[in-house]
Amino acid sequence: MYKAVGDGGGSGLLVNINPDEITTIYKLLQGILTELETNAAPNIEKLGNLGYYEEGKAKKAMEVYAEANQKIMDLHDNYSRAATLVIDILNTMIQADEAIAEQIIAKLGV
Repeated sequence: MYKAVGDGGGSGLLVNINPDEITTIYKLLQGILTELETNAAPNIEKLGNLGYYEEGKAKKAMEVYAEANQKIMDLHDNYSRAATLVIDILNTMIQADEAIAEQIIAKLGV
């Protein structure tokens, strides 16, 4: 477990980070990103290119599908940002404590 005390600018409380949990979070985020990139994105693009409903009373209602597809694609950006933040945490931990760095490297298998 990693423990750091604030540098005077914060509350001075200890921060406890479990290397198993932080690496698990990173791996899960990567799995979600892979799923979005390999499955969701190509299929959403295909859906967007279909002209399955071009005219009629429900045309306005069907316009929400383009917005819904974009919101799903926004998930990729959000999960990518989360993964970046986790990497920042890992880098901070590595810089602060060599012992925790060795545990993280072992857990990630790199």
